[in-house]
Amino acid sequence: MIYLFTDSCAWALLAIRLLVGTTFALHGSQKVLGLFDGPGLAGFAHYITTLGLPAMLGYVAALVEFCCGIALALGILPQLVALLLIPVMVVAIWKVHVRHGFFGQNGGFEYPLNLIILLIVIIIAGPGRLALLSF
Repeated sequence: MIYLFTDSCAWALLAIRLLVGTTFALHGSQKVLGLFDGPGLAGFAHYITTLGLPAMLGYVAALVEFCCGIALALGILPQLVALLLIPVMVVAIWKVHVRHGFFGQNGGFEYPLNLIILLIVIIIAGPGRLALLSF
């Protein structure tokens, strides 16, 4: 079998990191900065309180999504930031998505579950040699 690149796993892991990292960074930018019609930090913290959670968790979750998404895309401590992002997605599934069933088009947990699986891949496989800073 002929590979386009000599280290195809490194490129595959880079593609996963870029996809998942930019996804989190963009969704986080909605929550932190109010970009892309997002609620901004105060608005997201208020939304979190409507779910029965403390507002502080909204601030933390928004900042984790935004900052860790950027770090993941750049390959800065990707396994650590993946570990920080998983609980955010677990809470999102538990408090928002599970009541809508599995499928994403119905607001279900399909999409956040896929993100969790990809984060687990990064934790297990490592970031690949194209990461900026990893352990």
